[in-house]
Amino acid sequence: MSSPSPILNFALRGFQVLFAAVVLGLSVGMIKGQGPGLNSPISLRYTAFVGGVSFLTAIIGIAAEWISVLQGMVGLVIDALVTLLNIAGGVLLAIQIGVPKCSDASDENRLKLYHNHLFNGGCYKDLPKVADELQCWNGFDGREGQLNARCKEAQADTVFLFFTVAILLVSATMTFLRTKKGY
Repeated sequence: MSSPSPILNFALRGFQVLFAAVVLGLSVGMIKGQGPGLNSPISLRYTAFVGGVSFLTAIIGIAAEWISVLQGMVGLVIDALVTLLNIAGGVLLAIQIGVPKCSDASDENRLKLYHNHLFNGGCYKDLPKVADELQCWNGFDGREGQLNARCKEAQADTVFLFFTVAILLVSATMTFLRTKKGY
């Protein structure tokens, strides 16, 4: 029996490279968007890691067309692990994001976004509180619009993590069928 066309694997891995690059870029961009001297949320650092790992495993998946040791169970295990990493990252971000209205620029909505550590760019614990609120990077000095922008970036990051999961599931299914059915 013949194996599935390498073109299908290249297409899947190409999408995986694209989605992983988007996840990595969005996550790193949000990390760099933290206020000076403020630590980024661990969830953003984790998703940047997942984006990098997903990118590397896409390259490994492409190399598997020529390196037989990467085919079969090794490829299946790699895809399964990276799938789990992406699911964990997507679920983590989805939970932390909640159900915000990213396009709503009203003061009431921006106050909700301000209280989300993914959107506010970090809060200064050493500055005096204003109305019993910590002062956060994206809450003053004309940076309020960043709350909405970061909200949209975090949502996009989550979506692309789940897109990567879909691609990896298809790829893992192909690998599984290839090893079990011999095609």
